Amino acid sequence: MLDTERLSDAITWIDMSFVERWRTPKWAIQVGIRYHLAGMSSRGASQFLDELGVQRSHVAIHKWVHKADLQPVSTVTADQLAVDEKMIRLHGQEYWLYGAVDPYMSEILHVSLFPTATK
Repeated sequence: MLDTERLSDAITWIDMSFVERWRTPKWAIQVGIRYHLAGMSSRGASQFLDELGVQRSHVAIHKWVHKADLQPVSTVTADQLAVDEKMIRLHGQEYWLYGAVDPYMSEILHVSLFPTATK
C-alpha cells in the first residue's frame, strides 16, 4: 500500500544532481523514485513507468534511489516480532519448529517444537 502523504510531498525535495546521463526524462526519474519511496516495490514502479511509456528496469529504479541517497521509511514499530516456522525431521519423524525473534536485538524470544502444524 502506498503512503500517499510521502508521495504528494516528495517532488519538491528530490535532488537530481546524481543523474550523469539524461537517457530518462527528469519527470520519469522523479516519478519512479517517489513511487518507490511511497512503498511501491522497484519492480512495481518499473511497471508503472512502463504504463506511462517509459521503459526502465527495476534495477534502474533501485539505482536511482540509491544514488539519490534516499531510502523508503521503515514501517516497523518497536512492538513487532519476527516469527517463522520450519518443518524439520528428527529421527525420521516430521516436526514443526516455531520461533519468535526481536528484529532489533536479534534475540530469540521463544522457540517451540510440535509434531503437527496445527498447534
